[in-house]
Amino acid sequence: MVVVLLTALAAVSIWAAVCLGSTGLSACVLYYRAFWHMLVTRGSYDDLRKMCGAPRIGFLSKQNQKEMTMTDEEEQKLFKAVWLHTLALNMQLWSKPHYRAESLRHDLVANFSNIAFPGTGIPMSWVCCSKMVAIMYLVVCHPWVILAASFVISRSTLHRRGRTFGEIFEEELLAPKHWFALWRINSTLVAAHHDAHAHAPKIQSEYRYENKWDFLELALQQEKASSAVQFKVTPIITRCAEMVCKHKNIEGGMGIHMFKNAVHGGDWILQERLYNCAELQAVLPDDAPLSTFRVITMVDPTAENIEKSHTAMTFVFRAGRSGKTTDHSAILFAVDPDTLKIQDGKMFSNWYQVGKMGMSNLLSKQEIQVHPDTKEELTGKELKCANDAVQMCVEAHRSLMPHVPTIGWDVAVADKEGAVLLEANLSCNFFGGVYDRKKYLKILDTYFANDCRPEMGA
Repeated sequence: MVVVLLTALAAVSIWAAVCLGSTGLSACVLYYRAFWHMLVTRGSYDDLRKMCGAPRIGFLSKQNQKEMTMTDEEEQKLFKAVWLHTLALNMQLWSKPHYRAESLRHDLVANFSNIAFPGTGIPMSWVCCSKMVAIMYLVVCHPWVILAASFVISRSTLHRRGRTFGEIFEEELLAPKHWFALWRINSTLVAAHHDAHAHAPKIQSEYRYENKWDFLELALQQEKASSAVQFKVTPIITRCAEMVCKHKNIEGGMGIHMFKNAVHGGDWILQERLYNCAELQAVLPDDAPLSTFRVITMVDPTAENIEKSHTAMTFVFRAGRSGKTTDHSAILFAVDPDTLKIQDGKMFSNWYQVGKMGMSNLLSKQEIQVHPDTKEELTGKELKCANDAVQMCVEAHRSLMPHVPTIGWDVAVADKEGAVLLEANLSCNFFGGVYDRKKYLKILDTYFANDCRPEMGA
């Protein structure tokens, strides 16, 4: 591994010096220094942060009882430390038990199987077939992939955002802010937190509630136990132990399907179908699926007290597409939690093109204001029906899984039901939502600096 690192560093550094100048060269040197520090010498996150020139701000706000601010330059440096530590943590956790899989590797393979390197059609799961392959990719291939991506980004005014080619390369290599990078940061944080509390049964038990049935069962129990509970979940069918579904025309027994209710020990959660409330349906195609909100909540260990430690980070409306069964195919519109007004949307379908090559799949769509099916402008519209969604998710986080660092909640505002929680996603991404980056980095920095046991630093 040492020989590979040195050889890759020499090759990429020469290339960076020629093609990208001092900016690219310094970016490559920091990238390889970080890998050497974390994977070879097993250095600490604190030392990595110093290597990046980033500030240590995690618990200062808690101790001084006032908000500590960062400059934009300090924010960028701290993002570098967080991202590079995330990459290294994945290698350290590679074979460790994962809360929903045999190991982190197995979880990565499952989650990356439908995600491709944009434009290539190559599934990212290939990189995760073994730890050595993953390390070889990060050390040898990844800088070249970033070079190609930087070239594509530099040709788009919308995605370039006034940056030089060298600046694009530096940011995409050391501090990427696209949805995939944020997803990996959040997922790695949760996996590391789960591993750090391997001998804490109470905290470990909270991770089982990503299972859809365990989550619904726990939430329904809390609803029944206390009238003070400020959230509700989707109603389920309890009276039916087993359900038979028959196709009206298929013969020979082939159109018959049996479903045993999870309430009675089966594997299927039986529910009546929910429909969008009238306010949401008015901004969607007539045949749009149930279109949900994604709310990300986090545990902020820098908060002044436990009552304020659970906080909302993003609020996104997934506007479903015409004729689709679910809103997994959707335009992702950020929503202002204070005004409830829809902001510009995004689409990341270019990442979900496994087996499909093509130049049209290289970049995500940004600044979408019009629903492509209805041709109506959604930006600026107010969604009053979502008034309770954010606070409901904060309350659910505090009540159901208070120690899990970050949770992505799927919330429906349904006809006749109002706002209801569908499920909790512990490995979650921001879906292009607007978020307070400095606050987010403060939280991450505190977790990483305390080996994902931030209570140790309190």
